[in-house]
Amino acid sequence: AQLLWSNMMLHAVVDPPALFERWRQALEVDGFVMFSCLGPGTLRELRALYERLGWGAATPAFVDMHDLGDMLVHAGFADPVMDQETVTLQWRDPEALLAELRTLGINASPQRFPGCRTPRWREHLHEALGDLASNQGHIGMSFEVVYGHAFRAAPRVPASLETSVPLDD
Repeated sequence: AQLLWSNMMLHAVVDPPALFERWRQALEVDGFVMFSCLGPGTLRELRALYERLGWGAATPAFVDMHDLGDMLVHAGFADPVMDQETVTLQWRDPEALLAELRTLGINASPQRFPGCRTPRWREHLHEALGDLASNQGHIGMSFEVVYGHAFRAAPRVPASLETSVPLDD
């Protein structure tokens, strides 16, 4: 392929270096890869709330854009360019916030509580989220969106330990 595009899915990948290797194999030399994904600043308010209440991980550990760039280089890509922006979304109440987060599927941390939560726990969560509301009454959550692109580098010829140059040269 000459172009690979991954929009908002890389953060769900368990092994990004293995995926980058598959992308490199699928691309022609000088092929182009572009992607966007969530970064570690995503839902920092929710993570801080869970930490403060002693509830464990609220989200998976999102990979930093600098680490993604390093992984691209290690996989054989050239000239990676990484950027990010933080977008704050707002909800009118905890129910709307939690309903939308469920549709995004980003609260499935491998370290999250393995059992079922009680109705009392859910009420406590709603109260704690309500306490995060601004003076306008909306609950805001940050989403760090990471953007990256790179080219598939030409294969490098391995350097030999020994070089022979004829005397005539």
